Amino acid sequence: MKRTLLILIVAMLLGALTLSAIQADSGYVLIALGNTSVEMSFWLALMLLLGGLGLIWLVLRLFRGSIRAGQAVTERLFSGTSARAQRRTASGLVSFIEGNWKQAQRKLLRAAPKSGTPLINYLAAARCAFEQGDNHTALELLHKAEQSSTNSELAVALTQARMQLMSRRYEQCLATLERVKRKAPQHPVVLDLLRQVYIALHDWESLKQLMPSLRAYGNQDEAALEALSSQLHRALLEQAGQRVRGLGPERAREALAGTWKDIPSAVRKQPDVALLYAQQLVDNDLHIDAEALVRKTLEKHWSPELVRLYGLIRASDAGQQLITAEGWLKKRPADALLMLTLGRLSLRNQLWGKARDYFQSSLTLHKHPETCAELARLLAHMGEHKKSTEYYQQGLLLTTERLPDLPLPKEPEPHLQSS
Repeated sequence: MKRTLLILIVAMLLGALTLSAIQADSGYVLIALGNTSVEMSFWLALMLLLGGLGLIWLVLRLFRGSIRAGQAVTERLFSGTSARAQRRTASGLVSFIEGNWKQAQRKLLRAAPKSGTPLINYLAAARCAFEQGDNHTALELLHKAEQSSTNSELAVALTQARMQLMSRRYEQCLATLERVKRKAPQHPVVLDLLRQVYIALHDWESLKQLMPSLRAYGNQDEAALEALSSQLHRALLEQAGQRVRGLGPERAREALAGTWKDIPSAVRKQPDVALLYAQQLVDNDLHIDAEALVRKTLEKHWSPELVRLYGLIRASDAGQQLITAEGWLKKRPADALLMLTLGRLSLRNQLWGKARDYFQSSLTLHKHPETCAELARLLAHMGEHKKSTEYYQQGLLLTTERLPDLPLPKEPEPHLQSS
């Protein structure tokens, strides 16, 4: 109120001063253009000038306003209001979740200019384009996503890495992840994608180096991490076995033992990991080491695969090896696979009759082609060729699918066979 009154007083004073100046000296202005001239008072010319400037300002203001109104109408027609863009974005995301890629991409891109979160629109639209096989458009939309908001590099890189992983472009995916890992070394999604890439590339050494970060910052539970650790160290053992082939027993023992010691204790106790290591030892003619490992593992963790392998190991004391296996039989008298192993160990000790009994007992519990073949071979060397042939036939039938019912020739009469 006081401010308005003050402005009014000042305006009245300026008006009074202006009227006083006009009465004192009106002055004049002469405008001549060719043969035409216009003469008027200075104050009238001033008022006309100010009026003209004001009119120009008003026209310009109205022009700018009409342009803005036109732009607003255009945006409403082509993009809609912000509220409409949000609704369209939500609908596009629903289509995205449903897997309706074409419809989702169209909705998301139409809503992107007025969306409050254009980054989400462009990232989801890029994934839609990728799912439709349009990699070029997907890459363009990723660039738009990166330009749409600040601090978008991580989200864009992760989206791009996922698409590269899904399309099996593992080397490119690894390059993308290594670039972003330098800025977000503890991000759980970055770590998990690296895990998947290393497995796909069989880069087990890199996965081994990543394991501490996966345990500290990853999003996998303990059971999944233990399974991953087991997979990792089995792969490292297989690689070690491939590297030592042809190096000789001593050098192979040293190399394999070094890999075995690097395996965590909990993983070494797993029967499948111990089986793999024992098989590597056997393949490199390190039977004594393999026998000790299998025997100790079976005392704590029973494994049918290790039991079978024990029968293939050539220990230095075959008699003691048989006694050890027979000790297991007291607790597991109905184990067909253990009977097979005992039969083989009996053969190694040249106990032919005992070996035959063990093989037959194994077949009574479970008919297995491997046991049939062992018994058939033994019977052939013992001169029982007819029975040997019968067991070979049994083993062959066990390895094939059931034969279809087909016409066959009649068997010859006995008198014809003798003639």
